[in-house]
Amino acid sequence: MRFIKCTLGIIGIALFGIAIRSEAFEIELKQEKIAEVAEYGKKYKGKEIFYSPIVKSACFGKYPDGEGGLIMSKYVRIAVISAMMALKDKTLTKDDIKEIEESTSFDVVVTVPEEYAKALEDVQIMLKQGMNNILPLKTEFGMKRKDKLRGVVGTFQYEKVNPKASTAVIVKTRKVQKKYTIDFSDVK
Repeated sequence: MRFIKCTLGIIGIALFGIAIRSEAFEIELKQEKIAEVAEYGKKYKGKEIFYSPIVKSACFGKYPDGEGGLIMSKYVRIAVISAMMALKDKTLTKDDIKEIEESTSFDVVVTVPEEYAKALEDVQIMLKQGMNNILPLKTEFGMKRKDKLRGVVGTFQYEKVNPKASTAVIVKTRKVQKKYTIDFSDVK
């Protein structure tokens, strides 16, 4: 009897976890939502987008003005790209949107002092949820910045992350380790 109760408890927790996981970010965006967020990006042209309510809630640390980072979900990616293109009086193309829609991953963009990030091997980005350490599929340098910070992008699979779990972004360099606590429920 005890075994049955334990098994049912584990099954219940697993099913609850699957239900929670299905609410991660907004993985599947409908066309009207895509149009809405693209317009939102146009409203906050260029770097203004990082101070807008929706994108600011996806930021952690002192990003974009200092060390920290940004969770680039599909929704946030469309808003940011739309804002940057609006500066040049351009809009997202159907190919841009299709690429974002079909993606099974999201990016975590972090900024670290340039002196600590001479090579990609110098920086490690990891998500920590309880005892689960989630490593990126790939890591690459982001856009060049004018300040003394370097952008580094880690690409993570949506399916590996529990959006309801307490999450920390760990950024390690050869000199320093920083830990940022994030709440995925704040990220669209």
